[in-house]
Amino acid sequence: MTRLLPITLLLFSFATPVPAAPPPLVVTAVGDVNLGSAYPSGDYLPADQGRTLLAPVRRWLSGDIVFGNLEGPLADGGTTDKCGPGVGCYAFRTPTAFATRLVEAGFTVMSLANNHALDFGEEGRRSTMQVLDRLGIAHSGPPGDVAGFTIRGRSVALVAFTTAEHSHNLLDLEASRQVVEELAARHDIVLVSFHGGREGRTAAHVPYALEKLGNEPRGELRRFAHTVIDAGADLVLGHGPHVLRGLEVYRRRLVAYSLGNFCTYGRFSLGGPLGIAAVLRVELAADDGRFLAARIVPTRQQGRGGALPDRQRRAIALLRKLSREDFGPAAARIDDRGRVSAPPGDGAGVLSLLEERQNLALRNLLQWLQKQGFAEEQLLRWFGDRRARLLPEVVERFRHPAEKRSYPAYRSLFFKPALLQAAADFLQQRADLLAAVEKSYGVDRHLLAAIVATETHCGKKPGTIPAFNALTTVVIDYPRRSRWARRELAQLLKLYRDDPLGVLGSYAGAVGLVQFMPSSIRAYGVDYDHDGRIDLARWPDALASAANYLKRHGYRRGPYRRGTAAYRAVFRYNPSHNYARLVGELAARFARTATGKSPAAGKTPATGTASGRPPGAAE
Repeated sequence: MTRLLPITLLLFSFATPVPAAPPPLVVTAVGDVNLGSAYPSGDYLPADQGRTLLAPVRRWLSGDIVFGNLEGPLADGGTTDKCGPGVGCYAFRTPTAFATRLVEAGFTVMSLANNHALDFGEEGRRSTMQVLDRLGIAHSGPPGDVAGFTIRGRSVALVAFTTAEHSHNLLDLEASRQVVEELAARHDIVLVSFHGGREGRTAAHVPYALEKLGNEPRGELRRFAHTVIDAGADLVLGHGPHVLRGLEVYRRRLVAYSLGNFCTYGRFSLGGPLGIAAVLRVELAADDGRFLAARIVPTRQQGRGGALPDRQRRAIALLRKLSREDFGPAAARIDDRGRVSAPPGDGAGVLSLLEERQNLALRNLLQWLQKQGFAEEQLLRWFGDRRARLLPEVVERFRHPAEKRSYPAYRSLFFKPALLQAAADFLQQRADLLAAVEKSYGVDRHLLAAIVATETHCGKKPGTIPAFNALTTVVIDYPRRSRWARRELAQLLKLYRDDPLGVLGSYAGAVGLVQFMPSSIRAYGVDYDHDGRIDLARWPDALASAANYLKRHGYRRGPYRRGTAAYRAVFRYNPSHNYARLVGELAARFARTATGKSPAAGKTPATGTASGRPPGAAE
C-alpha cells in the first residue's frame, strides 16, 4: 500500500532554502591619533614608547576595518620649515618605533591626509608610508593613494581628503566627486575620510557655510559629505575639529562629522570637550554598503593624553544632542546605550537640505504637522523618501503664473485646434454623464467642459508634478504662500496616506481630472459612482465634484459676466479674471457648436451670454 506524505512535509521537502544575508562589513573608526612627538624635544614623548597609550581601549578596536587619523609623520629625523624663529607653531614627528603601538591596538588603515602630514615635508610622509607598509597597515594620503581591501569577497576602498593640494582636496567638490565616482565604479564599497572644519572647543557644530581656521578655508563639510555620497560613498568619517560633532544619515549612508581627539599625547589641549571622544563601530550591508547600525563607545583623555574608557559615557549624550541640533530629522538616532540607527525612510528626500533657512523651515513644518496629529515616524518616512525633493520651477511658476499674462496671450494658450477638438470629443463621449451631472447640480454641462478643457485638456494633461513636492517647495521656499501650502499639504497627507508622494498634479498641488486642491477634495468631493471612495481620476466623481463646488459657491444659470453668480463661482474655482473670462468664452463656444447656431443667433444655453460679445468683455 502506497503511503502519502503529509502535505506540509512535501512542501517543506521541495521548498527552496532562503539564502542567509551575508554578514555586515564592520568598520571601527576613531578620530585623531598622535602617539607623542620628538619635536621640538623628547619632553613630548610618553614613557615606554607609548605602550600604555592605547592598551585601555584595545578591546574595542576590532572589526573588518579599523581606522584612525594619524596626526603627524612617523620619522626619526628630518627638518621642518613649518616653524621659523619666533613663530609659535605645532609640528609633530613621532619616532618610527612607536608605530608598533598602532598594530598592537588593531588599526588596519590610517589617514595621512591632514594639516600635519607634511610637518617634516615629503620626506616625512614617505617615511610614514614606508613604516605603515612594513607593518601591514594601509593608508590614504597623497593624491592617488587609496587603501584597498578584499573582505569576504567584497572589494572595499578607503580614500582620505583634506583641505590642501598635497592630498585629495575636499575644497574642490567636482574633483572630489570624480575621485569617488571612479572608485565606486571599481569597488563594491567606498569609504571616505576627511580632515576639515574649524578647530577647538567652540567648533562642535557643523555650519551650513564654508568653515575657516583664521584665513584658511577648511571646507563646506555638509556639501562635501553629500557630494561624495551622491557620487557613491557608503560611509563618511570626519576628523579635524578636535571635538565631537554630530552624526547625520543621508541617503541611508552615515556621516560622522568628527570623532574628536582619540589618543593625542603631549601637545594637545584636552580640557572640557577636547578630552571627550568615541570609538564608532559601524555595520554596513555587504551587498550595497547602506548603513545598518552603529555603536558608540565613549572614551576620554586626561593629563597629557592617552585613550581611556569614559565611565560617565559623556560622548553618547553629547553626540545625541549635537546630532539633533545640527541635523534635525536627518540626525542619526542614538539611544542611552550608544546604539545608533537611521531615521525612518530612505534618509534622503528633503531631510538633509544644505541651506540653513530651508532646514529651519522644514523643521517648523514637521513640528506643525505633528501638532495636526501626524506621527513623527510617518513624517520622516514621507519627507525622507528619495522621491521627495524641492522643485525650484514651482516657485518660478508662482511668481510668474500664466494667468498674469495679458488676456490675448493667456487665451492663445488654450484656443488651439487640438484642445478644441479634444473638447468636442469629450462632450460627445461623455454626453450622458454630463447630462446627469447637470441634472443633479444644475450646473451647465458646457461650463463644466470648459473647466475640464482649461484644467487638464479634457483629461489628456492631468499633471506631472508630485503634489507633495510642489506644496513642500512652497512651504519652504515661497514664504508668501507658506501657510496656505502647509494646510493643503496636511490635507494631501490625510487623503493619500498610503503614498502621498505618488500623487501627481499641477505646480500648485492641484490634483485629478478637474484639478482640485486637497482641501477642496475633502470639502466638496463627491462619490458620484457610489464605489465607496472619492476618486478624482475617474470622470463621474471628478465632474460631480466640480459641479458641487460651483453650486456650493453660489452658481446659478444666467448671464455670464463679471459680477454674476456664475462668474463669481468660477472665479472662486481659480481666482483669476483671465481664467474666469476664458472659461466663459470656451463654454459659449461649446454651446454654440452643440446647437449649430452662429454667433448672431442670440444667447447660448450654456451661459446666457449675448453671443456677439465674449464673456468678460465688460471688464
